[in-house]
Amino acid sequence: MRARGELERHVARYARNRDLLLRRLPELGITRFAPPDGAFYAYVDVSHLTDDSRTWCFDVLDRTGVAIAPGIDFDLVEGHRFARLSFCGSTSDLDEAIDRLRAVTR
Repeated sequence: MRARGELERHVARYARNRDLLLRRLPELGITRFAPPDGAFYAYVDVSHLTDDSRTWCFDVLDRTGVAIAPGIDFDLVEGHRFARLSFCGSTSDLDEAIDRLRAVTR
């Protein structure tokens, strides 16, 4: 397979980014989340910040420029308490996004 090297680099970056996000989530006051074992996003409990994840995610985007998916898009019953954070981008972009999120989660 000719693209194997590129594939392995993506997998390694996802692993680094996952570890970075999990290590830094407590800085955002986020300590409850589903283990991101099979994807490149974390589904996190933001109920300490909001009871309306859709409105909160739009506010986060307006205030920080960081796009987060509201949990209600994935779970109509409990999703209002959750958000989905992707870690598939570059490691430096993820690190900067977490820095920006600190301003709206503390």
